[in-house]
Amino acid sequence: MKKFFYMFFSITLCSSIAHSETVEQTFAVRIGVFDAAEVVASYSFENADYRMQSDIKTSGLFDKLYTFKAKYFTQGHIAQNHFITNRYHQEMRSSSHLRTKHLIFNKKGLLTSRISSKDGYIKEVDVKIPNIEIDTHDMQTVLIMLLKNFQKTNSCVLNKTVFNGKKVYHVAMEDLGKVELNDKDLPAHKQAYKCSLFIHQDNATKGDLLWQSTSERHVSFYLSEDKKSKLPILLKIEIDSTPVGSLKAYTTDINIKE
Repeated sequence: MKKFFYMFFSITLCSSIAHSETVEQTFAVRIGVFDAAEVVASYSFENADYRMQSDIKTSGLFDKLYTFKAKYFTQGHIAQNHFITNRYHQEMRSSSHLRTKHLIFNKKGLLTSRISSKDGYIKEVDVKIPNIEIDTHDMQTVLIMLLKNFQKTNSCVLNKTVFNGKKVYHVAMEDLGKVELNDKDLPAHKQAYKCSLFIHQDNATKGDLLWQSTSERHVSFYLSEDKKSKLPILLKIEIDSTPVGSLKAYTTDINIKE
């Protein structure tokens, strides 16, 4: 179950980036007719550096069935159009376990090791980089790439390969054009760009819930522009069917600070 929450909460973590500004955005996640979670993310993009921190917690019926809280932190910089993560940390707490993960990078920005823990037991593993072209090491950096590209081109076309120190994911994003939105839960945005996200995990098994929830179906998400700041924002995400029901994540509040 934790992989399911991580996948979809990761998608909602990044919504807009700006030069010398910090953005805080709140999302509500609904599965079927039930409130499932709340996501609060803060992120900044200044000069050649980017930074993101996100807090996630289950709510409503899902909190009673499967209590889950998580924090994700990413920091990196851009050099010659390459997005290079230099810090990554995550902490996931369920009703029965506490898990953490740190990715360790050297001065050249190369991933060297992965430190993970479960309920206080710490394990450090040297990372062997697969012999393929790697674009980044975390999903949040992929989303920053997406928003940066959308801000420049009004397009969400993107193809990236992610190696998180253990597994390889291939992320493909497709532009489906403008659509009209009539969601009562959303802020006053009538038009949005509809995009399709598809993730394939190398060497996944059918018992992997992350694999089932992404590689077997497309994820629809909707991008727009904040009228005041002219920044791109993520309005909502939809998946018609997942192993635990249809999913919808939508923004409820946006706060932009200079």
